[in-house]
Amino acid sequence: MSRPTVDPTPAGSAAGVRRLEEELVAQVGSRREARWILEHGGTAAAPELAARRAAGEPLQYVLGRWPFRWLDLDVDPRVLIPRPETEEVVEVALSELGRILSRAGRRRAPGPGPVVADLGTGSGAVALSLAAEAGADHPDLEVWGTDLSPAALEVARGNLARLSASGVVTDGRVHLVEGDWFDPLPGRLAGHLDLVVCNPPYVSEAEFPLLDPAVRDWEPRRALVAADGSDGTGGMADIEAVVGAAPGCLAPGGALVVEIAPGQAAASADAARRAGFADVGTVRDLSGRIRVLVARR
Repeated sequence: MSRPTVDPTPAGSAAGVRRLEEELVAQVGSRREARWILEHGGTAAAPELAARRAAGEPLQYVLGRWPFRWLDLDVDPRVLIPRPETEEVVEVALSELGRILSRAGRRRAPGPGPVVADLGTGSGAVALSLAAEAGADHPDLEVWGTDLSPAALEVARGNLARLSASGVVTDGRVHLVEGDWFDPLPGRLAGHLDLVVCNPPYVSEAEFPLLDPAVRDWEPRRALVAADGSDGTGGMADIEAVVGAAPGCLAPGGALVVEIAPGQAAASADAARRAGFADVGTVRDLSGRIRVLVARR
């Protein structure tokens, strides 16, 4: 991932800045992080930010912004920190959308454009990336992001407003609505979604205490942890809920893309087949671990 785009430039003499940087390095244990904190907060705010980092707060929350694919997103403890694995989920989703729209008869002009839903949108990372990247080739793309958390939606709406104002995302292309999974989507979309993407909670109750403290103690628990699945597979309950409801919401030929844990691959594929998906597969991440469920209607 690229270094966050941050400012202002630190004030003070060159010698004073170098001395402060060394103090920050000693405090946070990383020169790279010390420099980011110094660039972000300047000489005035950097010591306070470094103290937060030294206390264990994730760097992303300390800085308040983090890169995701081509976007810089505001993040805080109301939402999960955007991760490289989810960037790869977006890559799979873009590939699926391209496949769907390139099929004979799927380029709908005139008529409604393609419609995508990002369930559990959090900071809006997935929805906004799809709008920015796929929207470049499909100006009639419609993107919906849903989330049960009003606090998370505040973050997503802030990101949407900033990216719309800067022209990264076309104003009016993305709609953010509060509710559980598919529930808040307008009725007109039932059976008309081309693509559904979801990064659901998939950490089991048993796994949660074993997580890195920077994750366990800071990121929203409800966005991380799910109950066990119907067959006892840990953390599968939300995956099963999304997979089970997806066929009734997707258009013919549409696809579902879900981020999963590697140990959930078999159970996720079984759930998709039980839901009626005929074409079910998984995709590995860059480390070679199964990370994405792809189910095509």
